[in-house]
Amino acid sequence: MRYQAKRQRVRIGVLLASFALFPVTIFYFSPYLIAWGAFQGVVAGSAITFGLQLTSAVFLRRACCGWVCPAGGFQELGAQAVGKHCKPGKRDLLKWVIWVPWVASIVAGLIVAGGIACVDPLFHIDGGISVSSPGAMAVYLIIVALFFVPNLFLGRRAMCHCVCWMAPFMIIGEKLGAAMRVPQLHVTADSAKCISCGLCEQVCPMSLPVSELLEPGAITHPECIQCAACCDACRKGALKLKFGQLPKAGSR
Repeated sequence: MRYQAKRQRVRIGVLLASFALFPVTIFYFSPYLIAWGAFQGVVAGSAITFGLQLTSAVFLRRACCGWVCPAGGFQELGAQAVGKHCKPGKRDLLKWVIWVPWVASIVAGLIVAGGIACVDPLFHIDGGISVSSPGAMAVYLIIVALFFVPNLFLGRRAMCHCVCWMAPFMIIGEKLGAAMRVPQLHVTADSAKCISCGLCEQVCPMSLPVSELLEPGAITHPECIQCAACCDACRKGALKLKFGQLPKAGSR
């Protein structure tokens, strides 16, 4: 348990460090700069970031959300004040309602521009630092408020469920990896060891009904972020973070 507790301290520490750097990195996660760049035939830095997220998710699933995402970092910080569980469900579909027309606008922009003319990781990022002017600071504060304030009413990490424009890239990546049967980072589950104590569900930052997701031997819910909080809370060793092939449906 000492190692397990240390793992969560390390994870939260990395997330908070990522959030501390958010004034520098925020525009590398900007959906607006991708669309703006597309209409000029430019591949912006955030397009590269999202491409890397999709590629990494083929093998790591949504571990980026659980371990390094700055928006996830301050949402987990906020969870210490709120503690309220979000209620995943149909609300999770909202991010796709936002994401699909946004991606369509990017494709339309590239068509209008006649294709990709150049790759510019620093596209409209002054000196490579996102918050370098009062206007950029205003954008930063709006984004922070967008990912923090609604959680006070909807529950912890609610905006990961509902709004995040990065999550669909990783969900698509993890689905591709599962379809290709490549080894992936995932939480294994042994339902025979589960005593239904509920600790896993109490600590899950994504408010998932973990005890209901144990079959067929792995947590495959698309909102699972591989943070291992449930594994570290389980006293019976029913849940473990592992890198390997997911079990096939009906294999247990």
